[in-house]
Amino acid sequence: MPAAELRISNRSAYFRKAIKTPAFAGESVLTRDAFQFTELWLRRNCKEALPYWRQASAYFSAARTMPTMAAPLANYYCFLNATKALLTVKKINFAERHGVAGQFNVEAKRSLSNEKVTFQAAGIMSALVEYLGEAKQGEHTLSELLANLPFVHRAYRLTFKSQPELFMPLHNCIYRRHPTDDYVWFSAEIKGKFADQRSLKTLPSGFEIDHGFTDRCIVRSKKRVKWYARGATPTVKAAALARLHKLHAGIRLNLGFISAPLDLWYLKRSMAGSQSVPRYGMTIIMAVMHRLSELSRYDPKGLARYLDGRENWLLTEFIQLAPAQFIDELICEMTSLEFRLPGVRPQ
Repeated sequence: MPAAELRISNRSAYFRKAIKTPAFAGESVLTRDAFQFTELWLRRNCKEALPYWRQASAYFSAARTMPTMAAPLANYYCFLNATKALLTVKKINFAERHGVAGQFNVEAKRSLSNEKVTFQAAGIMSALVEYLGEAKQGEHTLSELLANLPFVHRAYRLTFKSQPELFMPLHNCIYRRHPTDDYVWFSAEIKGKFADQRSLKTLPSGFEIDHGFTDRCIVRSKKRVKWYARGATPTVKAAALARLHKLHAGIRLNLGFISAPLDLWYLKRSMAGSQSVPRYGMTIIMAVMHRLSELSRYDPKGLARYLDGRENWLLTEFIQLAPAQFIDELICEMTSLEFRLPGVRPQ
């Protein structure tokens, strides 16, 4: 028997972009200028973060007018200041250093798999990953990081044709509630070519097929959390919501989205030969842009070699699309709200 949708404050608990504390009962914000809305939001909620946010907005606008060779530098400083605003809102202290560094072995072949990004023990990136609950330190290659971003995955696979298709599109992402046991879990529908048995075998270990649905292919999280019964006290309700937030943050490591008029959700599959990185989209995007900004500043010949080589489409797509994607993810995290374009009705 299919489980009903979870409802919070009489609203269906759809999957949200914010990672730590999404407002499941909140209405989506309809705006064509998320920077402007967020500035107004900060004026009411955290004026201390406004200088960082205004700097981020200025760098965002500047980068759009710059050539591809130079744009990574402005983009990275946009990300850096936006992250400072987020950390300030969340009252998280951070050291005034980047917290991430890149390197390349000059004796090695020039390739994205030889471009290293190291997450350091202190700095702005370190504070961000600690807030999100990721591993604080670690080393990844640009190739590994780019493979884990849905919004450039098509370009990645056309650049590196031997790499498997890592992401499975999801529809109707929502939380459901057991009719009698008061437990809730994540649920989503899979359509088309990914709904066959061969593709479903690549579900990550924390997901399974929901056999309660016979007319469509529904997958769900194996992990579920205790909800509250009718008439529960505010304390019990708050504890249940905290459990849901923790479940949501864990699931978001496997689910990424493409920022669009109607957001597109993807599940990261368990694929042999894939380069899965257990980090959220924000930290991956920021780490990649940091390394590209280093190349733009200190090694323009190296960056030009990539932009003139087989990686040109992949890196150009990333440099052009990453700013809007990063800012969308960060704003949702900072405000706990969802942002959508007006005049676009979800199905």
